[in-house]
Amino acid sequence: MTQFSNRKRLIGLTAAALIAGTALTGVLNAAPSAELSAQQAEAAIAKGKASKAIAFAEQAVTNEPTNPRYRAVLGSAYLSAGRFMSAASAFEDATALGDNSPRTILSLALAQTGSNQTTLALASLDRANESIAPADLGLAYALAGDPQRGVAILSDAIRNGENTSKIRQNLAYALALMGDWRQSRVMASMDIPEEQVGDRMQEWANMAQSGAFQHRVAALLNVPVINQDAGRPAAL
Repeated sequence: MTQFSNRKRLIGLTAAALIAGTALTGVLNAAPSAELSAQQAEAAIAKGKASKAIAFAEQAVTNEPTNPRYRAVLGSAYLSAGRFMSAASAFEDATALGDNSPRTILSLALAQTGSNQTTLALASLDRANESIAPADLGLAYALAGDPQRGVAILSDAIRNGENTSKIRQNLAYALALMGDWRQSRVMASMDIPEEQVGDRMQEWANMAQSGAFQHRVAALLNVPVINQDAGRPAAL
């Protein structure tokens, strides 16, 4: 009798625990924290799952609309999907809320470039040109339509001792966008096998075409080129 009573009590406790656990899980699923949603968005971006990243990031912003970090995460999620107009708006919101980090400003400029807002992109770079690393800043200027300034920044960095493969290849690309193909080839050949230089020059020639801003940024970030950005939900 005692064994049966204990067994019955154990079953009752187990059932109660399951009910409590189910109720708690329901609460968590119904209202995930903004921070959890932002972390899930960042993890999805890292895994290349753009749609999931956007859903999580939009949830984070919905929960805490005045948090600048969540706005920046939303911008990154849109960038990962090639939605440059939406990304630019999200990064603009992040900066308006106080996020003026080099990463956010650079991402804003790239999103503006990808959405053909090159005047705004150049202005964004101008206001943060002392905080963004020269390798990134010079290429960003070149992509946004000012390759001469990009070449100057990258060349100065090399003269000042920052002579890395990344900065040399960014300079080679900037020279191509400026139309100096001879110097571009010379610089590119420092780090690329000779048999691959021709293909790289052809790739850059395609990107150097007038109005190819979206394709330049999409290729740089390895994201899709989309015909039309649906825009952010009105609630955001």
